[in-house]
Amino acid sequence: NQPSVPPADNNITVPVKRFDNVGSIDIQFAVVPDNGVTEYSVFESIDNNTGIDWSSYIMELGFYDANKNFVPSVLGDGLDFDLPTLDLPPVSTAFVNVAVPNEDQLVFSGGVHSTGAEIYQIRIDVPSNLEPTGVALGSFVLRQAVVPVPEPGTLAMAALIGLALSAIGLRKRWG
Repeated sequence: NQPSVPPADNNITVPVKRFDNVGSIDIQFAVVPDNGVTEYSVFESIDNNTGIDWSSYIMELGFYDANKNFVPSVLGDGLDFDLPTLDLPPVSTAFVNVAVPNEDQLVFSGGVHSTGAEIYQIRIDVPSNLEPTGVALGSFVLRQAVVPVPEPGTLAMAALIGLALSAIGLRKRWG
């Protein structure tokens, strides 16, 4: 599942996008009306500079409202992650699994994105007549968010609580 270099047409290449903090990054794209749907290949090198490993990476399509708040894309509006055809499936060098909860979301998992850059490649179908209600016309947003690996202390605490609850249960049963 190694990404390939995208074709020369309809490319969006992000040489390096760097996360210095756990959170999300939004990229807003302008759409030029042309009476059709354009499929874009997005090829990114995403750098984890947070100092925290990521257990998954989430991409979501949407828009900004008048107050610059992110509004998720409406299912069936034509803006999607190349569904249902998936001409080229989304891939990452950090994660082996890609879940598609709906046409406007991708969840990369099944690995760890540690410090440094990894490659992500996706495709987006963009209709030229985007007219969602209450949002900026002629544009869309690609939101990307990281999910950090739980800290070892958090995992250890959960294990201790589980053991304590088990011991209490055994004591009540045998006591």
